[in-house]
Formats: sequence, C-alpha cells, structure tokens
Amino acid sequence: MTDFETNGLQIVKRITQVCDEKRIVRKSVSEALGLPDNCFSNWSARGTVPAGDICLRIADYLGVSVEWLINGKESELTQEERHLLTLWVHLTSEQKDTISTLLEKWEADYVQAKKENA
Repeated sequence: MTDFETNGLQIVKRITQVCDEKRIVRKSVSEALGLPDNCFSNWSARGTVPAGDICLRIADYLGVSVEWLINGKESELTQEERHLLTLWVHLTSEQKDTISTLLEKWEADYVQAKKENA
C-alpha cells in the first residue's frame, strides 16, 4: 500500500472519529455536502484521498481544521486565525484584493505612527 493510499484511509478514519464524537452519521455528512452516499466507503476501499475542495468542505462541516483532517496534526494557528482563513477561502478575488489593500494601508499607517512616536 502506498503512502497516498494510507493517507486516504487515515482521512476516512479521522472523519469517522469526529462523526462518532459528535454523534453524526457519516451519511448525513455526505448528504449535507452533496456527496455520493457511498463516498466514505469508496475512499476506504480504494484507499483514495478526497479532493482538496472536498476535504475543505468536510472539515468546515465537521468543525475541524483541514490540516488535522489530512495529516492528523493541528496547526499552530489559533481558532480565530483558522476562522479567518476559512472566511478568506470563500471570498471572491475582488473581495480579497479589497481586503489586502486595506490591510496594507493599515500596516503602512501603523509603521508610520511608530516612526513618529520613536
């Protein structure tokens, strides 16, 4: 079995673990996300890894990080930072550009204020 196949099996095990902990039936996850009813069984049987966008949707639905879902390790990010990244992923390119421009302006203002107060 390849590492890729092993990773696929581990992802399904982690999904099952969270479903068990939250008392969620895996079928309700697949239904809520518009996935085939047998997707988890197929991933397990084939040892395949779900596509990245599917992992993101599953992680969002289950309230876990994508990092944990994929590799079993929690990132160093805080809950707030993970939340902001999740929001960011769903923005349009135009919205991302607007927010980036605002953040760059705020950063420049902050640096300028520090220089003036030094």
